[in-house]
Amino acid sequence: MEIKRSELQQEMFVLLETKISLVFPKETQDNDIDDLDIDYHIFTNNEDDHLVRIIFDIKAIHHLMKQPGLNIELQASCDFRIAESIEVGSDLFNKLISNAATAITYNNIRAYLQNVTSYYPVEPYILQAIDMQDLCKKYAEKLGLNKPQDPETEVPTPKKTKKIHQKKT
Repeated sequence: MEIKRSELQQEMFVLLETKISLVFPKETQDNDIDDLDIDYHIFTNNEDDHLVRIIFDIKAIHHLMKQPGLNIELQASCDFRIAESIEVGSDLFNKLISNAATAITYNNIRAYLQNVTSYYPVEPYILQAIDMQDLCKKYAEKLGLNKPQDPETEVPTPKKTKKIHQKKT
């Protein structure tokens, strides 16, 4: 079977900042705590519009009533290359970013957290699965863009950033 390569290729995944600590419940706590806050940004390179960077900021607190848990803060980045044959700003270009690149980045973070927290003396933390279309819609609203008429085709375009340094292969 011949395999077609995707027009979107991940070039790098990096944890920019990570802080994981144990949380001990207060004596007055009478319920489980499972808080999650997610923010992300999309950037393209000023010198290479086909190089895209997704940066996620995640804060999570998770522990069961009367049991220790975890307080997690992290920032992670993923760089992606989109095929030169895809026009910058086209629907396909934007869909590859919003439907694929953001999901891949988030999934990399999920895998990292599940792995690293397995070494803590509490149950491993599995980052919740989320509705990526809803996250993309909220990102567009945060940027002050008009609400997309059809979230399947209209997505926010990335911000420009300084040169993204990439490893030469």
